Amino acid sequence: MTGPALTPAQAEALARGITGNRLAVAAVHDEIAARVSRDLPDFKTLALGIHQPVPAFAAVILAAASRDPPWHGTLLAELSALGMIDLPAAMAEAEAAGGSVQVLPQNADGSGIGVQEFAQAMSPALGMADLLAAFNLAARRLCLVRVADAQGAGTASQGTGFLIGPHTVLTCWHVVAPLIDPATDRLCDNAAARLSCRFETLGTGDGRLYPVPEDWLVAFSPARKAPGDAAPQATSPDGTFLDYCAIRLRGAPGRERGWYDLAQTGALDHSTDNFFVFQHPAAVPQRAGFAPGTVVDPGDPNHLRHRVWTAGGSSGGLCLDNRLRPIALHRAKVTARDALGRERTLHNLAVRLSAIHAARPDLGDPRLGDPQRRNDRLSRLADGSRAVVGRGSTQDTLRRMQLGPDPAILIVQGPKDSGKSFSTALLRDSVPIEARTIIELSAGELPAKAMDLARLILARAGVPADRIDTLLSAQGGLTTAAATVAGIFAVLKRELLDLARANPAQPRTLWLVIDELDVARLPGIGARMLLDQIYSDGELREALRVVLIGLTDTLVGVEARLVGFDPIPDPARIAAQELEDCLDGLSVAAGKAPAVGESRRHARLVLGAAEELARQGGGRSLLALLSGYLAHVYLKAVEEW
Repeated sequence: MTGPALTPAQAEALARGITGNRLAVAAVHDEIAARVSRDLPDFKTLALGIHQPVPAFAAVILAAASRDPPWHGTLLAELSALGMIDLPAAMAEAEAAGGSVQVLPQNADGSGIGVQEFAQAMSPALGMADLLAAFNLAARRLCLVRVADAQGAGTASQGTGFLIGPHTVLTCWHVVAPLIDPATDRLCDNAAARLSCRFETLGTGDGRLYPVPEDWLVAFSPARKAPGDAAPQATSPDGTFLDYCAIRLRGAPGRERGWYDLAQTGALDHSTDNFFVFQHPAAVPQRAGFAPGTVVDPGDPNHLRHRVWTAGGSSGGLCLDNRLRPIALHRAKVTARDALGRERTLHNLAVRLSAIHAARPDLGDPRLGDPQRRNDRLSRLADGSRAVVGRGSTQDTLRRMQLGPDPAILIVQGPKDSGKSFSTALLRDSVPIEARTIIELSAGELPAKAMDLARLILARAGVPADRIDTLLSAQGGLTTAAATVAGIFAVLKRELLDLARANPAQPRTLWLVIDELDVARLPGIGARMLLDQIYSDGELREALRVVLIGLTDTLVGVEARLVGFDPIPDPARIAAQELEDCLDGLSVAAGKAPAVGESRRHARLVLGAAEELARQGGGRSLLALLSGYLAHVYLKAVEEW
């Protein structure tokens, strides 16, 4: 060898790409040096007196490159394998620092590959960690879309879809076209009952089914009518013909699985790159196909032509580019007949997600068609203090009550230690703070007199003390007779309505929450009469909702249709599925992607541990132990994974 394989500038450029700490790099260097020759100095000797990591690493790399034959390539390759350097990026910087870079010797004579050749050779290849992560995400977010026939006995059409929002699935329009009237763009009768999406269908008989609400149609763009098709051209709400449809699901599976953001899509690289299609061909369990040679359709830049194998049912399949980023929605194959009348496939078509996003930038927005987050689910409180296991029906009811008095009064019932009082925390996080005021009382602090109760309610609503005195001074000295209570109620009602309507641009709903009604009974004289008037007043009902936690008494003078019940299950019987959903939600909220079945295994472990602790815990409830573990151990572990 006539000189070192690297210049000092190139060695420094490579050293800047090293992310491992000094001790870790030293251990790798010394282990390889011992294999190459017993006479080689160790890391400590080479970097003696060099305190900054980059100059120290550069000195070591340059020393290895100066040997005959050089062995710096072996060192860099080992650091790359251990995740301590992004080798292609570091090599590109080293080349920019001065000429061709020789690393990764392939033979004993020290021959190597230049950076340009290395980058070209490696570009179609995928890192195993990236590949596993991408396949895991797709497996969690992909679903089988099925449209039953009008009789419900068979299948009218089927395809594939994937999550693009907390409760939104994207598929092809032609998959769900049997449910949309082409003349009016409206859903056919019984459309919701005929449509379903099943996630995680990895084998026979598995997967989780999600039905759709009555208003499941978020947006769509039809396909263009094929030449010779006698059917009329379906109308397009936005004027495009991209063959997509966005479906709203019941619940929020995206909070447990994550979703693909249409604003962050991939790009088409050169023709050697692979193109992936995740799909449910013929409604079988999930399949992944890939092939090179994908190009932009010459006749329509909104489409890609690809060569990946597909079949009926693949429509709506998720397409990823060679960097494993979402890029397109598979929609169809293009065929032609030869001189003998035989059909052959020319190519497959996929519509670019960037084109769909350009047509409807709001398509994956969680608020689209659901501004009050009716379908959303909490997996943890906003302050991070508690995880939320189950309680989906409570959240549904609270959000429905925020929209209107249906019901106007919610009675939360359940056994001891069932988490009834947790309903107030759910209310705070389920309803936007700017849209509500919570008046929180405990049954044990309720006074007997109507005047004192009115004062307490107004104070908890945030009314200043001097204004309360002014409002109620005219009522002073009166008795608790019905007429007196009616006068107090009139003042209270007027002030509460004024509070709710203080900002016309953002009216507030008032929530009167009374807890511990299974511990202390409601007062039986003036205060009770005032509460009965609050419950039954129709005008106040438009601005006020009532939550009674633990109440077992019958409400007087209130129509049954205005009262809802939220029974909390036995805290000793926690549903495994609810716990699994919670763990999924915690992971996704922390930016992690649990593998298929991982949260199910964790749920069994967590629940089993809590059950064992409950048996040994001196009477502590299973739910309390589980909540404590999730809040103080599991949440922290998830954030560190």
